[in-house]
Amino acid sequence: MKIANLEKVKKLYFFTKEALRQIEPDEQRLNFNLKYWLGKGKIISLKKGLYILKEKWEKEENKQGYLEYLANKLYEPSYVSGEYVMDKYSLLTEAVYRITNITTKSTKSFANQLGAFSYYSITPKLFVGWEIKKFYSAPVLLAKKSKGLFDFLYLRFLKETPINEKMIKELRINWENISSKEFKEIQKYARLSGSRRINLAVRLIKKIYYA
Repeated sequence: MKIANLEKVKKLYFFTKEALRQIEPDEQRLNFNLKYWLGKGKIISLKKGLYILKEKWEKEENKQGYLEYLANKLYEPSYVSGEYVMDKYSLLTEAVYRITNITTKSTKSFANQLGAFSYYSITPKLFVGWEIKKFYSAPVLLAKKSKGLFDFLYLRFLKETPINEKMIKELRINWENISSKEFKEIQKYARLSGSRRINLAVRLIKKIYYA
């Protein structure tokens, strides 16, 4: 079968199988092409039907920015948050090896050649506290420092995890890197959540670290 040319997607940060149909409209030939490109290592599969050019990834100098952008696109709507953002701001004592995200959809995870991507479900009213960064001209939704930490606490304490001083201290968070002003933002998100457990956890944190 004829092997189609990938020139038409060369400038794209990612592309879908639907976009590839503009190159090869015949479904059987398209599937053959995909298998060939994957086998030859010309494209990388991010998830079913979503791809990037391997050459584009290898030549990209800002790989962290590229990963954050792709994290937004892998599962929409979503924004980068939690441990990943905390690591960026030196809030954790241990390294993070996956990109953690918040979504209003169901919890999901993906693993591909670029790494691991985890998406945690949150109530729509808490889908806030993110800002728009840029990967070149493309927007990237990234949690602010305080929201990244709040999302981590929310997911940790929302359900059955015990809430006491011992558990708070065992989080091993560098609280000295969170200012009083930023902690007030965390308190604001806790009130917005309406969760008794989350508000209890935040009150304990205030007592231990911000009294």
